Amino acid sequence: MMRTVLRAAHDALKTIQDRITRSRRDHPGVQLALLLERARQLGVPTGLRLDLGGGDGCYRELLSSGGARVLTLDRFGGPQVDLIADAHALPVRGRVAGLIVLAEVLEHLAEPAVAVGECYRALQPGGMLAITTPQYWHVHGHPSDYYRYTDAGLRYLCERAGFTVVDCWSRGGPALIGFHLIRVNLSERWRPLFAIPFYAMAEWIDRVTYECRPSAMPYDALGWSVLARKP
Repeated sequence: MMRTVLRAAHDALKTIQDRITRSRRDHPGVQLALLLERARQLGVPTGLRLDLGGGDGCYRELLSSGGARVLTLDRFGGPQVDLIADAHALPVRGRVAGLIVLAEVLEHLAEPAVAVGECYRALQPGGMLAITTPQYWHVHGHPSDYYRYTDAGLRYLCERAGFTVVDCWSRGGPALIGFHLIRVNLSERWRPLFAIPFYAMAEWIDRVTYECRPSAMPYDALGWSVLARKP
């Protein structure tokens, strides 16, 4: 009986933790929404919106705002996957997409320069590439984990492919890095007890003390959000 009660209490706390996590500014979904708003301000061409590596379909509703047609591509099949595909060789004709998203995907690609080049090929002139990717994070699979990125590295990848980087910002600094360093290394049992009371505090400290577009070195970054345009 006690075990059942404790399990129910843990599940309730995990639900609260997940809801809190998805609402924080450093979450990839929140960052993607900010990138899409910036893209709308600059003007996104009509055309397909491709979510590369978005197998769970969690961003489909966000990407389809305004009636755009969204295709989710992933290496693995699933109910939310429209095309099984490799980002290194997209199975689409050139110049069909108005927007392509790589949300927490670039670090999992063995040849990121090839994938960014494929995005360039698939975009219409004026099309946008939206990227979120970590600089600090624990090693994780999906199915492999190869790289971490600085803003300079991301700019280089995009510009080498022919893109113009129109915006780039960090999604968190030392306060959030410290918070996540502890959080991700706790067991699932204890993680909600740490995240629920301390996540908001870490985010507040980060907002007060950290410049998300650093102008002087040295600087730290939890991860980066990049918006690039095909000329």
